[in-house]
Amino acid sequence: MPQLILPHRIFFTLFLVALVSVGCSGNPFAPSTPLPPNTLTYDAPVSLTIKTDTVLPGTSIAYGGKTAAGAGKVLIAGLVAPKQIGDSVDWQGAPIPDVNVKLSLRVAAFSDTSITLIGTSHIEINNVTIQPGGAPGTPLMDFSAPVSLSLNKNDSIPGSNVLYAGSTADGAQFLGISGYPYRKALDSLQYVGRINPHVFLKLDLRVLSYSDSSAVLGGTANITLESP
Repeated sequence: MPQLILPHRIFFTLFLVALVSVGCSGNPFAPSTPLPPNTLTYDAPVSLTIKTDTVLPGTSIAYGGKTAAGAGKVLIAGLVAPKQIGDSVDWQGAPIPDVNVKLSLRVAAFSDTSITLIGTSHIEINNVTIQPGGAPGTPLMDFSAPVSLSLNKNDSIPGSNVLYAGSTADGAQFLGISGYPYRKALDSLQYVGRINPHVFLKLDLRVLSYSDSSAVLGGTANITLESP
């Protein structure tokens, strides 16, 4: 017997395909418009689940279960917004000082107990102050952004104190990392530190290519917004 494919499953699958394509093609360190000094931006795909009668941390988005008509009862800044699968749920605000977040979401599924939203996030961190090392505090919001970095010799990796020093016989040399400073093509490079008193950054990168004048790295930036 042929399997019945529900419309919301078709939407969910197509939306995820489009989301991955968009999320992985952009460079969050190369925005289309100039940014103020000491500012970093990231664009990350997100999948968020909100339980009934709770608020999405850091935002004014809440979920109240199903309405009498069977729609999802989303509340935005206290206003009821009935939603069906595929409907938009957008929010923009500053969950912590010097950090602005924009969420562009769609309803992927909902029930009496929870709602799942998928889409994209844009995170802008102002007044960046780099503090290497440490560990994340209590998370308020977490994001994982794909990154692609093109560094010239003596450039630093954005958000860190790691500097590309050029090519040597031992490989690409990076200053500012603890321990062995050399990496060959496809070797990993990790970094942790703060870029704001309440923003913790973890970089999981790979060296894609390098020469004496430049290096290309790719991977993920994990951004944790901590509760003040």
